This record gives sequence, structure tokens and C-alpha cells, in this order.
Amino acid sequence: MSLPHGFLDELRSRISLSDVVGRKVQWDLRKSNQAKGDMWAPCPFHQEKTASFHVDENKGFYFCFGCQAKGDAIGFVRETENVNFIEAVEILAAEVGLPMPEFDPKSKEKSARNKILIEIMEQSANFFRLTLNSKQGKHALDYLHKRGLNSAVIKHFEIGFAPPDQTILTQKLIDKGYEIDSIIESGMSARSDDGNRYYDRFRGRVMFPIRDGRGRCIAFGGRSLDPAARAKYLNSPETPLFDKGRTLYNLAGARSAVGRAEPLIVTEGYMDVIALHSGNFSGAIAPLGTAITEHQLQSMWRISPEPIIALDGDKAGLRAAYRLIDLSLPLLKTGQALRFSLMPEGKDPDDLIRNKGSSFFKNLIEEAIPMVDLIWKRETDGKSFDSPERRALLDKSINDVIALIKENNLRNHYKDALFQARRQFFGKQFIGKTGFKNTSTVMPQIDTKASFLVSVDEKTASAQIRESTIVAVLIRFPELIEIFYDQLIMIDLVTPDCDLVLKELIKLDPNSTVKIKDQVNQKISSDKVDKLLGLSHLKILPCLRLKGTREMGQQTLKEELAKLNSERGLSIEVDEINNIPPEEWHERDFSRLGMANNAKQRTVSSVQEDTINYEQAQNGLNINREERLKLDEIRSSISFNKKKN
Repeated sequence: MSLPHGFLDELRSRISLSDVVGRKVQWDLRKSNQAKGDMWAPCPFHQEKTASFHVDENKGFYFCFGCQAKGDAIGFVRETENVNFIEAVEILAAEVGLPMPEFDPKSKEKSARNKILIEIMEQSANFFRLTLNSKQGKHALDYLHKRGLNSAVIKHFEIGFAPPDQTILTQKLIDKGYEIDSIIESGMSARSDDGNRYYDRFRGRVMFPIRDGRGRCIAFGGRSLDPAARAKYLNSPETPLFDKGRTLYNLAGARSAVGRAEPLIVTEGYMDVIALHSGNFSGAIAPLGTAITEHQLQSMWRISPEPIIALDGDKAGLRAAYRLIDLSLPLLKTGQALRFSLMPEGKDPDDLIRNKGSSFFKNLIEEAIPMVDLIWKRETDGKSFDSPERRALLDKSINDVIALIKENNLRNHYKDALFQARRQFFGKQFIGKTGFKNTSTVMPQIDTKASFLVSVDEKTASAQIRESTIVAVLIRFPELIEIFYDQLIMIDLVTPDCDLVLKELIKLDPNSTVKIKDQVNQKISSDKVDKLLGLSHLKILPCLRLKGTREMGQQTLKEELAKLNSERGLSIEVDEINNIPPEEWHERDFSRLGMANNAKQRTVSSVQEDTINYEQAQNGLNINREERLKLDEIRSSISFNKKKN
């Protein structure tokens, strides 16, 4: 439908963009200049704390310098209210008292019909609420209380009860003047097969009103209280108001919560959404009994750039996650992603909130994994890659997944992440089976001795010293993480605290607006840092002293990583040969052992060479020992001459 020439100009002239936007944001009054129509606020389209969302009242446009969202008042209403263009125009026109133009007869007829259907739905919702709080709804109310829902939550979600009577709602709607054809079209009643009778669609069920982005009741979901019922949950049929594949339960409430910086959590059903709201997670939504559709996914992204998919911890939940991956891959864009939080097996969000509490669920949400990790899980779980053909098949499946991503830059990042996971996976798998990663043709070492077979305690102690040194240097100089990133992600530390801290450090974002050192302070508790840096062997490390420089830290990190890797390589070979009976030892076993020992000796000797030829100055830098001795002689002679004179 088209609007008359000049209508939109008239509408925009009456609208205050800052008033429209101001309903969804909290203005930063220190940065804003209201007199000039120059307003700033945290962006309502993505989670942030700084005011990067700019409204220019004079030009009538908004722009976010963070997520690049832009548009006018109509566009803002479309995005925040999840409505189409004409509906956005209608909302704004009603606010400023501007009558909508008359459209063609069919459009006008459709609008009038929809208005009647919405009235029927609201009347039905009111009837169900009243019934729940009557004597007839007592057992339904008891059921809700047993599920942990208090009166405030029941009222917030407008939960009601449909009595078991065959025609009570239909008759009440007829008594209010609504025609039976309209009642049936709304989905609240149905005709019998012979067409001579009608009956209420929902009977003996707890009723959940389903509202659109504008808060209008467009459908219902009903939960049966009869264990023998053919369908535990029943939704309204498709109607002119209700398209199941485009609708999300609690859409309006979740949008408001995300605007307050809460996460958008996607669950499987009504009760999960309500339970999460009870646990102070108000940004929860749910599809309506079917797999998530493309339209629903786009609606989620309009609310939050990174929804968290919280699925039941069973095979069905995992299958649903994999289906969603296939749906979302072609739609991915930079700044438009998904994270997944898989519940413990056999549990859903409702179970966890009621039995484990909000803090337990919060930890699960905070540990949600990016989609790329779940892709890797899908491609590798339960599969064997013990032949070149099977590994080649894995490569093909990864490439097929990557090819679905349309945006070139994002596709490259997924490729890097998945093939990095592949390298790490096969490295660990190969070590576990053979005891070594790579081999090259080296002459056997005849003098390989049993002295290589060092004790486990000594190996562990040495590893702990190396690991704590590596982590301490990274805390002191976090900018080195990016330089050594490829090496750091390939190691698993044996010291639990060190491994935990290293994993947090690797997650730091060098491109974030938050400084790296500030990210360290946010991610890692000061107690852990103090405990780690308080170790005696670290107190004397030159690069960690007050005058320690980044160059010193980089050199230390390079040496410690090399020594750690060489020691582990030797340890692997020792463990491998210890697991073989002496009568089965082969020359190639000692060859590998010799290679590992040579690698270790090379790293040690390079450091020893530095110790022999150089000394640490007071500022921590290496200086030539011979030059230092000559300098001391000159200083001594100068001091002696001064005393003599």
C-alpha cells in the first residue's frame, strides 16, 4: 500500500526523534547538548556501557558508532518494535495525532477485520485470567504454584485458565456481540466436522497469551492438566494475526530487558521463559513448539547481536542446536553471531532455576561457547580419524561448512579457527597414540642412556616452574599474547591455576576498546594474580621487576616456551619407551629419544651460552661480561686517583 505524497514529510515534521528514541535509551547528559538537538546514549541495538549512539534532532537521523545502526524515527520504531513499515507509520501517526490516510477498500477492510480479531483475543485473555482466580481455576493455580510461579510472575505473564466446558468462551464472546465466523477466524473456536456445531479450541488448559512486538495478544499456548491428553501443549492455529514461524514468545519483554544490558537467552518453551524471568533473567524468549526459523532468527538479531541459545541437555537439544547452525551459517554477518549454552543432560532451564538457583544458571550462560566450537564438536564427536581417507573427509566437511558463510572476511576467520582446531586435535591425537608429533631422518644416538628416565616429581616440579613463569610474564606484559598466540593455544598446562589463568588470558581481545591490562583485571581475580606473582622463583625474575621491559619479557617468554616444549617432548619419549618391555626396544625408539634429548640440550645450551658470555646489569639488560670487567677496572682506577689527589 502506498502513502499519499507529502504524508511522510508531514509526519516527520511533527515527530521529535529524541522523544521517540528517548523511550528506549538513557541519555548521557554530560555528553549531550539538548539545546542543539545533539543527543548521545548507549546503543539500544547492542550491549555497551559507553554512549556511542548519536541522535541528530535537526537532521532527523540516528547513528551508532559501535554497530553502525542508522535510520530515522520510522526505522527506529521498525527495529525496536519489530513491526513493518506501515505499522511503524501508524504507531507514530497515532502518537502525534495525525490521521492515517484512507487506503484502498481491501486494505481498509483487512485493517478493520484485524482490529476485531485483536479485540476477541484480548477479551479471551481477560476471561482466562478471571477464570484462573476463580473457584473453577483453583487446581490450575495450585499447579502453577507447585511449578514455582508466584502471584507476581503469574500476573506479569497474564497466565490464565481455560475451563473444561465445551462452549463457555465462545458463548461469552457471542454475548458480547462478536460473530461466530470472527471467533473461529481468531482461532478461539472451531467447528465440528459436520459443520453444525462449534466448540472452544482450548479446554482444561493453563493459558499463556502470546503477544507481538507491539504487545497485542495474537495467539495462545495452552498446557493441559490432564496427563492423558493427546497434546501436552497446544498453540493457536495460523490466523491473520498469528504466523507461528515469525513469532517469539515474550518478544516485547525480552527487547526491553536487552535494552537494560541483559543477555538475550533463547529457550525451548513458555515455562523456561517464565522460570528464567523468575530467576531475574528477563531477556528470555522461545519459539512456539517448532525449530527456529529464519524469520525468528532475524528477529533475535534485531534485538541482540549475539543471542545465547540455551537448549536442553539431551540428544534432541543437541540436534536442535545443529539444525540452527545450518540455518544461521548463510545468514551470518560481522557483529551478528550466536553462542550456545548446553544444559546438563536431562535438565532444562526451568529445572535448573528451580533446583540449582540463579547463580548456577548464570555461570552456564557466562560459559556459553561460540558457534564455531559447536561446529567442531559436530564434525568430530564419536568419529574416528585413523586413516588419511577419514581425515580427508573431515577436511571436506569443514570446507563445506565454511563455504556456507557468505561474508568473505567472516568466512576467513571461521576457516582459521576450524583449521587451528584441526591442527590442535590431530597433534594431541597423534601424541596420545605414538608419543611424538613429527619425526625427521636423524642418525640414532648410540649413547642414549637410562639417565633420561627422570622421576615424575622432578618433571612436574620443572614444568610448574616453567608454567608459572610463562603466565606471570603474560600478566606483566599481556601485549605479548598476540605475538605468541599460536604457541600458547597449543599447550595445556599441568598446573591447574596456571592453566585456568592462561585460558582467560588467551581470550583477551586485542581489538577491544577496553585496554588489554584492564581486560586482565576484569577477567582474573587479584587474589590469583597476587598468589602467582608471589612465588619465590618469580620474585627474582628480572623482567618482572620494576625496571623490567617488554623486550626482556619477550625474551624470557621465548626461552621458557622453548624449554617447556623440549622438556615435554623428551618426557613423552621417556613415557613411551617406559611402556615398552625391554625385549621389544628397537633402535628407532632410541633414535626418537636421542632426537628429543638433543632438542632439550639445544634450548638449555643456548641459555647457558648467554649466561657465560653475558651478565645482568642493574636495569636487567644483558651486557658483555668482558666489557663489564674492563669498565669496573676503569672505575676503580678513577676512584683510586681521586682518593690519591
